[in-house]
Amino acid sequence: MTTATYRLARQTARWCRFATVTVVVAPAASAEVTVSPTAGGMPVERREAELGVRAALHTLGGDGRLRVVVTDIRATAVDTSVGDIHEAAARAVWRATGGEPIRRDYPGFGDPELVAAWLRERLGLRLDGVTEARHWYDGRRGSDAASLLHAWLHFAHRPPTQLHGRSEELLLSTTDPYRSYDMAECGDVRVGPACPPDLLAAVVGERLTRAAVLVETATGHCSGLLLRFGGAELLVATLGDEWVLARDPARPTVEARWTIRPAHLDNYS
Repeated sequence: MTTATYRLARQTARWCRFATVTVVVAPAASAEVTVSPTAGGMPVERREAELGVRAALHTLGGDGRLRVVVTDIRATAVDTSVGDIHEAAARAVWRATGGEPIRRDYPGFGDPELVAAWLRERLGLRLDGVTEARHWYDGRRGSDAASLLHAWLHFAHRPPTQLHGRSEELLLSTTDPYRSYDMAECGDVRVGPACPPDLLAAVVGERLTRAAVLVETATGHCSGLLLRFGGAELLVATLGDEWVLARDPARPTVEARWTIRPAHLDNYS
């Protein structure tokens, strides 16, 4: 039995992050996750901690046959945002199992409820910028969706959020953009601000007025987002490890592929 605590704490001139999660980990016949009644936290925070633990166990593969009890959750109303407790819980499990620093790359969260809560935190905020990582080869790059690897959304007064596609699942994580890098004979990856005519560049400076989560019916995972900035509605989704990007997509086409789950209380229309 091993006890580990992870404290997530970072502060800049524009935003803060804070969450602390403690877990007790022991061998088990299969993965078991429990949040202790004395762990503290609001119901949504306890659920986020549970999902973070399950995400960490998933990355451990065969080593994920563990019993994990979340014994303590600490957050603040001002400095803790959606995703902070999830990450702290995942890293606490990795620390307890010896998975850190090997597993430094936190995969992010794709639970539709968490993604919807993340969107609600950003409704009404201005999109200050978008950073993109794109693959180039022989001095050229493919189309908007074809060359895109990752995108980071920079909302006012919020830390940057990376969008990462994994098969049919869209994952969100709070992380700074990485640097451009060379891939030798395979080309290079260039990281920088989104530029016209690419889709996300067109809405920089606009406020997010409505949003919805696109849920993959077969898995129940978040597969994409519908984002409305002013008069433009953007579809950002992943399908078979490929990005799907569209402006003002036809609603029947979207509804035929995904379940639309609004981030707010009323219907998305």
